[in-house]
Amino acid sequence: MSIWQAIRSNFSAENTPSVLINTETIKHATEVDLQLLIQLRYQSTHLSLGSQRKAYSSLSGNYSSPFKGRGLNFDEVRPYQPGDDIRNIDWNVTARTDKVHTKVFKEERERPVFIIVDLSQSMYFGSRHCLKSVTAAKAAALFAWAGADNNNRIGGLIFNNTTHQEIRPKGGHQGVLRFLKLLSDFHNNKGYRSHSDKLRQKGELKPELLFARIQKMIHPGSIVLLASDLKHSNENVLKHIRYIAQHNDLIINHIADPLEIELPPPGQYGISNGQQAHLLNTQDSLLRSSFKQLFENKIADIEQFCMQNRIHLINLLTNEDVADKFLATLGKDSSIRRIARSRH
Repeated sequence: MSIWQAIRSNFSAENTPSVLINTETIKHATEVDLQLLIQLRYQSTHLSLGSQRKAYSSLSGNYSSPFKGRGLNFDEVRPYQPGDDIRNIDWNVTARTDKVHTKVFKEERERPVFIIVDLSQSMYFGSRHCLKSVTAAKAAALFAWAGADNNNRIGGLIFNNTTHQEIRPKGGHQGVLRFLKLLSDFHNNKGYRSHSDKLRQKGELKPELLFARIQKMIHPGSIVLLASDLKHSNENVLKHIRYIAQHNDLIINHIADPLEIELPPPGQYGISNGQQAHLLNTQDSLLRSSFKQLFENKIADIEQFCMQNRIHLINLLTNEDVADKFLATLGKDSSIRRIARSRH
């Protein structure tokens, strides 16, 4: 018998206590408020998505590019070579050395920010403060605003068990607002139709095909955030995540609920999915220890995977402040930025 089967066997629908539910509280905990996501803009000002990896895009921004060309920052003077732009000839150096020299510029290129938000069924769970899906939406919004503050284009992909929606990177605050509107509407189930027929099998979205699609969408050199509980990360999915991490700066925001870490103290608890109510019995000590060990093993596997593939990991609980947690890891003096500087 699995842990979840054991938990289900302790449910008692017959003796379910009546519970008064505050509908406004439920709404804030279970739905994504677009205005709240917009207000997170003011909490993103202390976050920085500074240069963590060399950029490969062709548009101007706040990241130094390895490419040489006509840009904003002077790099060096070197002897003229056939094919060099004569407009870049440094006549002063040429006159002093009696040899033709040309100026070389290092361009500043922007880096697209690509945000992947998992809104599959397992994300619609929460025992403290709000659902994991709502936490993921807040993390995605904060990350998007931080990217916009660094003059990046913002794009991404949002998916659940049956469908997904793509949004190509677009610059400025309009790009963020477009992404947040799609995110809130998708989360709150406002009638998006599936455009994922090639990614579906028996009505379910195939995760490995979805991440293969994501891999093709992301331009090398991008900054990528994956907000998910990683419930559906099989080996085929991990293969695509490895590839994304090799060619981009990938941050995995693993989202969990305190109830997934450890069952509440021994006793009987009323639980509800908003429509049905049951009674949960947590008095079995073996069940409690097995449940806790299962989650610890999962976290250990995730941490090992991220370390092996040089992926930044941010663990976030539903009852934690999203802005505070991201500030601790994406602030100017955060550990992630120190790691990023050491990589190059």
